[in-house]
Amino acid sequence: MLDLVKKARFLDPKLFAAFAAAAEVQNFTIAARVAHMTQSGVSQHIARLEAQIERPLFKRVGKQVLLTETGRALLSYIREHVAELDTFFERINEANDALSGLVSYAMPPSCLLSGHFSELLAKRIAHPRLRLQVTLAPSAEVLELVMQDRIDFGFVTFRPNQASLHFQSFCDEEYMLVSADRELMNRMEPRDLFDESIVGYPGADVYYNMWLRHHLNDSRDCQSLLRTGEINSIEGAIKMVVGGLGAGVFPRHCVQPELDNGKLWEYRGGNRNQLTNTIYVARVAEVTQSRRVQQVIDWFFEMTHLTGDEPPGATSEARSRRRPSRASDVRKSSVAERAAGLSRRRR
Repeated sequence: MLDLVKKARFLDPKLFAAFAAAAEVQNFTIAARVAHMTQSGVSQHIARLEAQIERPLFKRVGKQVLLTETGRALLSYIREHVAELDTFFERINEANDALSGLVSYAMPPSCLLSGHFSELLAKRIAHPRLRLQVTLAPSAEVLELVMQDRIDFGFVTFRPNQASLHFQSFCDEEYMLVSADRELMNRMEPRDLFDESIVGYPGADVYYNMWLRHHLNDSRDCQSLLRTGEINSIEGAIKMVVGGLGAGVFPRHCVQPELDNGKLWEYRGGNRNQLTNTIYVARVAEVTQSRRVQQVIDWFFEMTHLTGDEPPGATSEARSRRRPSRASDVRKSSVAERAAGLSRRRR
């Protein structure tokens, strides 16, 4: 394997983007889109790499292409090589106090309805070479993306016992049951929700189950609820509830405008204590984090800690722990994306 690493030092970096994209998505057709190439171009670049290394990099299993041992070794080499180049450019940028490169993160769709995303875009204006790649997904999918090393960090609504991940408490978010039927919200008991209609959307099961646990000592979960509406966006789900299709559980900041204008009514019975849950920033542990990624994370924490813009439902305990230390324990961006940048820098 040491012989392979020595040979790798003489490889053409322009070929790395096609290989890294194919390694990431395990399909040459999709890899062509990721690398902004034709499929034949991807095949040719990988063939040239295999000719230079004199070993196959992939093996075909059905429609998938999987890395061979040699392929895995090359991918590891490319990651290290790109990380070294990132460090070099960061040192140059630090001298000019500039941020550049890609920061990729994911979050539940409800986060898009908070003020934090707009504030991030405003901060980014001062750094035109800083690029953002944002994915909206339920928390379980966000964690998968983090563990697969496909994003730099993610916001999630729960913290699994996963030693490979590092979590920071970001804020406490309040959840509430709402309906367009004011009378229903005034008269119902928590157990009555099983006899009423609800609206479903991506990530809603987490909210419904939290609400049920908060208000009921019951073995049933949200799968026992009657769904009369289902949609793949939280904005659409709110409109369904406003339109009378059913009730729904949402983060308060998502429905506060509808509560203020009387289109929706909140349930205030049952357990009188607020239903809140901690939002975490999840990252890969024990990997050095780039300056640009750490800066974006710091910006998010500044929004809640320094500006006084506390998220709805934030508790004093959450506020006291919100400001993070400048951790140096996370990761790197998409290998395919950065390998493509490497080949551009070398030209």
